[in-house]
Amino acid sequence: MASLRELRKRLDSVRMTGQMAGAMKTAAAAGYARFSAAIARFEPYAEACSDMRDRFGDALGAAYPVKNPAAPPCFLVLGADRGLSGGYNINLYDYADAILADAGDFRLFVAGRHAAAHFRERGIEPVREFTLADALRYEDARAILDEAVGMFMDGEISSVTILWQRFVNMLTQIPDRCLLLPMQASGSGVSFGADPLFLPDRDTVLCQAAEACVGADFYAHVLEAGAGSQAATLVTMRSAYDNAETSAAELSADISRLRQSEVTSSVIETSGGNLRGRPE
Repeated sequence: MASLRELRKRLDSVRMTGQMAGAMKTAAAAGYARFSAAIARFEPYAEACSDMRDRFGDALGAAYPVKNPAAPPCFLVLGADRGLSGGYNINLYDYADAILADAGDFRLFVAGRHAAAHFRERGIEPVREFTLADALRYEDARAILDEAVGMFMDGEISSVTILWQRFVNMLTQIPDRCLLLPMQASGSGVSFGADPLFLPDRDTVLCQAAEACVGADFYAHVLEAGAGSQAATLVTMRSAYDNAETSAAELSADISRLRQSEVTSSVIETSGGNLRGRPE
């Protein structure tokens, strides 16, 4: 059995680990709250963009034509900054690695320092690296997207696909993919009783509508990935904190028993010594 000194050192280590897990749990809870609030604020705008897709159908896709079909595709991998998120990163990387292995030549945008390090270890240098926290505001997310859209419109890439973890609930995220460009209409378009009036003109309105829809799709995926990564970290750190608390309680009980045993042994030895020292 370990000595009292070893048990105390182990207890200090477990308590420190628990404190770190508790701090990271609190930070993840705050991050999840920020992304959840952003999702709630953005939802009406996202629904309006979805309605535009339904109304205009394939007409929106004409705003982003494929300039160079022979160009390599581009992938946007929305990963996490840290690795302390359970199987969140591993599942996403396995999914992304399988897709990229079949893609041949491609261009890569990566969200998350941990994700960027994963791909660099495999000899893949991202064109652009950012963090989901950097894209928490819509304006910042659009600035990142504009670079990929610019490459698409210049014919440097033939498509833009998002690879991310689809958020199901706090405990479940599922790797998935979404083709951002060229645009895929969600419907065939609504037939109007009369031709609608476009101001200043049809091409300008449809171009701006398409730009809004692409931006909304990208930002919605950023927020979903951010909420998922924070939820995964929160659940993992909560489990680590609870395990540390349980281990600390068990070690404290072991220390108490060992101390009691040592005290009992000392009393017995002292009592035995006094009895031997008495005159007959």
